[in-house]
Amino acid sequence: MATVYKAYEEPLTRHVAIKVLPEFFAEDRDYRVRFQVEAVAVAKLRHNNILTVFAYGEEEGVPYIVCEFVDGGTLAERLDGAMPIEDTIQVLTPVASALDYAHSQGVLHRDVKPSNIMLLSDGTPVLTDFGLAKVLGGDTITVTGQVLGTPEYMAPELVSGDGAGPAADRYSLGVVAYQMLTGRVPFQGNTPGATLMAQIHDPLPPARDLNPGLSVDVAVVLDRALSKAPAERYESAGDFVAALALAGLPAVLEAG
Repeated sequence: MATVYKAYEEPLTRHVAIKVLPEFFAEDRDYRVRFQVEAVAVAKLRHNNILTVFAYGEEEGVPYIVCEFVDGGTLAERLDGAMPIEDTIQVLTPVASALDYAHSQGVLHRDVKPSNIMLLSDGTPVLTDFGLAKVLGGDTITVTGQVLGTPEYMAPELVSGDGAGPAADRYSLGVVAYQMLTGRVPFQGNTPGATLMAQIHDPLPPARDLNPGLSVDVAVVLDRALSKAPAERYESAGDFVAALALAGLPAVLEAG
């Protein structure tokens, strides 16, 4: 939705990223509101693994956000087949901490996916792009005729319109974990609509069918994280990743 530019801030001698809403979208009230909600929501968050927002403004009617520049690319760019569980845990532990913190501050992300997890040059993950963020207790923002989210990572309750809570973000994190450990997302239809319907109706493809090297315990953890029923998932993102680490403990210890 937005275009991102790398810029240099001379007074502070640092590079920053400037996220600009294209003029076409800037003329649409719904998109402008979403863009401002992202800036306001993220600017209030202070966490090492959440992208820092420095400023929000408008230039000739076009809104922009100035934020931290991350130079390591995205997790999506690093994915090439199944990843070792120890690498998966190393990435997801800080991301889970960031999500739990955002939830504790009343902010839902609503679009957790590998392309929204950036990596610093040392490999530290940073959660970005709260463009679909919702402040808990606030008004719901919609764009007429559009599904807000990425079908492959959307929780069933988001697809069915039953409302979003922290459990929906945790489901998306579960999809990311499944993809990292198996090399593919669990649900991928021929069309976005088919993918959305699969999120609601299709059983989870067994992770061990895609990666026989995974333990039964790891598969059980993924099954719970990707339960269709929000109440059956882990109570926090941290609990999920901790359970995943415990289930994969032999592999993690061997790697260490």
